[in-house]
Amino acid sequence: MVMRFQNQSIAILLIAFCILLGQGKEYQGPEDPAGDIAAEKEGYMTGNRVFIYFRNTTELSDWPRVNVSKWPNNPDGLKMTDGIGLLVGAKVYIEDDGNGATVDTIPLTELADIYTKDHHTLYYLQTSYREEMDVNPLGTVEWGFYPLFGYFNETGEYPALSNIESSWPIGGWPSTGFETKWPGEWNGRFGRGVIYADQETYYAVNDAQDQENLGPEDNVRYFPRPGHYVGDLKPDVTIQPGVPWGGLGLRVAVRGFQWNNPQARDAIFWEYSIANVSDYDLRDVAFGYWLDNSIGGDGDDDLGHFDKQVDMAYSWDVNGIGAGGLPTGVMGFAYLESPGLAYDYIDNDNDGLTDEKRDYPGPDDPPMSFVGPTDGITDLNAFLDFYKLNSDDLKDHWDADEDQDWDDGEDLDGDGIYQLSEYAGDDIGIDGVAPGELNYNGPDLDGSECNHQPDFQEGVGCEPNFNTTDVSESDMVGLTAFRMFPIPSHAPSNETNWFKNDQAMWEVIGTDSMDENVSLTSNLVEVFASGPFPLYQGRVERISMSELHSYDPLAGLESDDHSAPALFELKRIVQIIYEKDYRFAQPPKMPTLTATAGDGEVILTWDDVADTKTRDPFVGNINDFEGYKVYRSTDKYLSDPEIITDGYGTPMFKKPIYQCDLTDQSPHNPNPINGMTHQCQGFTDFGLVNGMGYNLGTNSGISHIFVDNTVQNGRTYCYAVVAYDFGAPDIGPGISPSENNAVIELDEAEEVRTIGKNVAIVIPHQRAAGYIPPTLETEESDLLGSGTITPLIRAQGSLNPDHSYFMTFGVDTIDDVSDYDHGFKYVTNEVFIYDDTDSTILVYKEDTTKYVGTNLIYRDTVDYWTLNAGGTIFTDIFDGMQVEIDSIVETPEYNYQASGWINGNGIMRITPNSVKGPLVAWKYNIVFTDNDSAFVGKSDPRRVRDENDQTERDIITNPAVSFFIQNTSFIDTSTGEFELMDVVVHDINDNDTIDIFEDRFFVGGSNWEDSEYEWRVTAFVIDFQLATEETYPNSGDVYQVDWKRPFYESDTIRFSVSGDDNLDRSAIASDMNSIKVVPNPYVMTNMMEPAVSNPFLNQRRRLMFTHIPADCIIKIFTVSGVLVDEIIVDNEPENGIIHWDMLTRENLEIAAGMYLYHIEAQETGDEKLGKFAVIK
Repeated sequence: MVMRFQNQSIAILLIAFCILLGQGKEYQGPEDPAGDIAAEKEGYMTGNRVFIYFRNTTELSDWPRVNVSKWPNNPDGLKMTDGIGLLVGAKVYIEDDGNGATVDTIPLTELADIYTKDHHTLYYLQTSYREEMDVNPLGTVEWGFYPLFGYFNETGEYPALSNIESSWPIGGWPSTGFETKWPGEWNGRFGRGVIYADQETYYAVNDAQDQENLGPEDNVRYFPRPGHYVGDLKPDVTIQPGVPWGGLGLRVAVRGFQWNNPQARDAIFWEYSIANVSDYDLRDVAFGYWLDNSIGGDGDDDLGHFDKQVDMAYSWDVNGIGAGGLPTGVMGFAYLESPGLAYDYIDNDNDGLTDEKRDYPGPDDPPMSFVGPTDGITDLNAFLDFYKLNSDDLKDHWDADEDQDWDDGEDLDGDGIYQLSEYAGDDIGIDGVAPGELNYNGPDLDGSECNHQPDFQEGVGCEPNFNTTDVSESDMVGLTAFRMFPIPSHAPSNETNWFKNDQAMWEVIGTDSMDENVSLTSNLVEVFASGPFPLYQGRVERISMSELHSYDPLAGLESDDHSAPALFELKRIVQIIYEKDYRFAQPPKMPTLTATAGDGEVILTWDDVADTKTRDPFVGNINDFEGYKVYRSTDKYLSDPEIITDGYGTPMFKKPIYQCDLTDQSPHNPNPINGMTHQCQGFTDFGLVNGMGYNLGTNSGISHIFVDNTVQNGRTYCYAVVAYDFGAPDIGPGISPSENNAVIELDEAEEVRTIGKNVAIVIPHQRAAGYIPPTLETEESDLLGSGTITPLIRAQGSLNPDHSYFMTFGVDTIDDVSDYDHGFKYVTNEVFIYDDTDSTILVYKEDTTKYVGTNLIYRDTVDYWTLNAGGTIFTDIFDGMQVEIDSIVETPEYNYQASGWINGNGIMRITPNSVKGPLVAWKYNIVFTDNDSAFVGKSDPRRVRDENDQTERDIITNPAVSFFIQNTSFIDTSTGEFELMDVVVHDINDNDTIDIFEDRFFVGGSNWEDSEYEWRVTAFVIDFQLATEETYPNSGDVYQVDWKRPFYESDTIRFSVSGDDNLDRSAIASDMNSIKVVPNPYVMTNMMEPAVSNPFLNQRRRLMFTHIPADCIIKIFTVSGVLVDEIIVDNEPENGIIHWDMLTRENLEIAAGMYLYHIEAQETGDEKLGKFAVIK
């Protein structure tokens, strides 16, 4: 609508407003083409329990579609909104030249001109919505926001989503002018690759396609960008090529955020950065939202209330019952950030700062200066109260950092680079990546890092706590309008509150008005808005909101106070997230899950990225990983495990089928920088969600494999592995631990569209007929270690066929014998596995820095780590395999079972050294000969310690004996033979003569030193005191003395993976005799059939054939021989089942009755006939 306004009577008074001149400048961000309908993409926010469909046009949800809004996102969830739209309204003033025959096009942007010159007033309302939009005269093109190319992968299906890397633009993100930035990394709000939320989306739109007031019939026209045309930058634009750049000259960058933290999982955030990219200032602008309620998705029975204290409206169903009889809950809509009004000399947000704004330091802006602690503060008490500071907290600061929260770094060595040992603060450069971050590539090339001043560049980035990354650095005008009314009539009118009626909508969003509640039940619309305010050329202002949900008692909602305690508690958390600039607690890095379906079991394995790569800036950029949980569900919403309720009895948490967590003390201090301690086990006593704490685990130790053997073949199971952290008890009210979200995205037919990388959907199954699985072949090896090593196949799909591996160990010496090479006591404390197929590559390692569960144990009293010998342990998963280790002993023990005659026999007694024996706990052979001088003792000690470590002086040295003792654990490198042990005689009767049946023989180790052998240790004692001439061992007899030992570093176990899957053709026929139809008979339904929550969808029926060949043809006939259906089976080689949908070849449901089936194996031609019954 065009209005004419003339007023010259107050010209002198209004000239005073000329002080506001010069606030505009040329926009310095991306040079985008005109928006295009061909750039439209659809996406789904699935980062927590708030599910919402969005288009990259600024529109959320849709009507009458069903699967576009749901809370909670499970089978009990209901639709909550039919649509949410961004509203940007403005008034444009065009000078009236007084000649009705000419077209007026000159904008008036100065207040003095507006109030002193004759002019026309044009009204604009920009949005994108499913109905009642401005359209071109032919009704073929809507005039509003259209998405921009360049902000998503044009070959993909989705808008850019942080959790789908393939959705990001391939060549990088638009930056300044025609430049791009950060290819292959997320364009985070806080910088390159910086992702604070579980899921984010980012896109941009503009209003260039709006040709309102630019038609040939218009005598008053507004050209926001004279000389610019649709198609100038992208000639292949699909709508309105060649028309002038229209609308208001707006560019809107949109971000959506979701956190799966239990305290925030029922909220979603949207932030809109609206830039004036036109050539002119816009003097009167208003931003707002349009919210179309649909609580419960069941019609026009909603009530609503607006709470002025917290700027939140909330709506509920009049009887609390929605579609399908399900409880509806409450939907809140919190207004968070409003545009800044930095030019009125008023402290609009009551923070003690007047006209603060997001400064743009750069070539076209005044330089910043360093000012004193109170400079810029106009009301000190209000400032301290608003920012929760004490006067001692005030500091010298840059004038553009009005709220004094930008924190400089400490370049202690003055080299202009922050070392890892130096504190960088917020002075990390405009790429937002600090030293120590995983994607840090060195100092910013533009010099913005370590320059000791806050930096920002439009279109590129900004340092933390400054400008665009600081929500409080704006003199926000606040919420100025809130209206709640029933959906307007669709009857033709230019006065109804619809988007096509620009002036009527300006009266809604551009004027002060506050409705508190509506007592009439209806399909409600809520409109929030801020304005009017000026949006100067080249400047950017923001607006943000949050959609919140809770279950609150209907009695409280309908009381005079309209109480909703759960919703208001969630609003408190939402406010914390907002006030921390959307830097809330992140969960650990998301693991990648691999699931292998077997016969009656499912084997889950996942990587270690969560426990090794996690860094959370919210708690000091530390690795706050605590553990893993595994959830299992038979429905695609993963709702089966959601059975743990909050204090109100509302299901809130999922119950895991498996949980493991770090073995640590509680509490302990993981971060010496900030002194933060945390709880490590049990239920948290902080960050409670409606009275319920989070289970941190039991200090069980970390593993990356779980075998679920409680499954049924043929049934579909959805698994999710989530990593969780230990929370932040010392921040704010205490922040609950965060865990990864598990996403299964469904289409409107409830078929799986995509799944998250930590999710797997599998069907356990019988083996296919004739299938021979891969095997592991282990080479026989003589180990010093006495335990057993058994490689196991776990994830068959991850195996590397025909690869060879070997396993070795690391040890720690905990005691030794002085000057004797083979005299030491050790424990095993490291495990190494190598792939040496082509080259030797370390593929797995466990040591004291990283180990599975309780595989390693620390003995604090003796200060050493050791492999757990308390039972069988398992390595983590690697290359689809796992190794079972039974080390038997932690430290050496005499092995009575393995010690004995290995050749011949005789009577002889062996007494191991109970004190020093574990230091020489090797394998020995006592070899008897017919040579009386088979061995002559080498050393000449004056005294020797016996088996009890007591000194014996009555000894005979250098004895000649008819036997010798080999240490078969080691080779004497000088001879190439087994090392020989030394012998001295304990002269029992002290007669200086060897009496074979009376004296004792000490066997030990000696070494060459100073031209002679020195006795070092007694290993064991031999005596023949119970023997006679007849029972004395004969020549050639050999006795073995052995110990149980932990694995030694020389122990090597080699194993290899057999070739790919094989087929035993000869076994196919016999295996096919096991083919069954399940269930038989089929009656109504069975547990293999997936449930659907949409009442408009039919039940998906299933019937299963088992033990079939992986490659076969199944034909199903009626008993009269009519072919009903044919199934071409082309399974994976091991999969021996197939489901039939119980539809005919014509896609019709089959009738009840008896059916025959014929199965033919494609490989061999073997056949199987059978029958089954269907009863409905």
